[in-house]
Amino acid sequence: MNDRHARQLAWICEQGDRLRRLARGRGEEPELDRLLAALHLGGAADVPVLLTQIEDLLRRCGVPGALRGGPPPLTGTDHGGHPVEEFYLCPRGRDSRCTRLVHAFDVTMAASGDPICHVTGGPLRLRRL
Repeated sequence: MNDRHARQLAWICEQGDRLRRLARGRGEEPELDRLLAALHLGGAADVPVLLTQIEDLLRRCGVPGALRGGPPPLTGTDHGGHPVEEFYLCPRGRDSRCTRLVHAFDVTMAASGDPICHVTGGPLRLRRL
């Protein structure tokens, strides 16, 4: 295992609770559990493949590039596309003066699957920016 893989494992360990909440909210917790168990039980040769699979899972959960180190880079920037980030916004849309912007990674999912607006009582809108 190289230094990069060691740093990635350390980040996963440090962010474990947040990753589990995020995966649970996206219905990916069983897959995250499977991958973490494989990391725990597998040999050093398995680490790069498992880290790639965890990175794919995080991307599906709205956390692009989390294992690349530093602040998570935006997806699409190295392929000529535009960067994509997911945020939750006011459910009232353009009619609202609310400027609340919640990054998908920071969301603790409510029972409905989306965070709740505490003014309207409705779910915030997920938007890709």
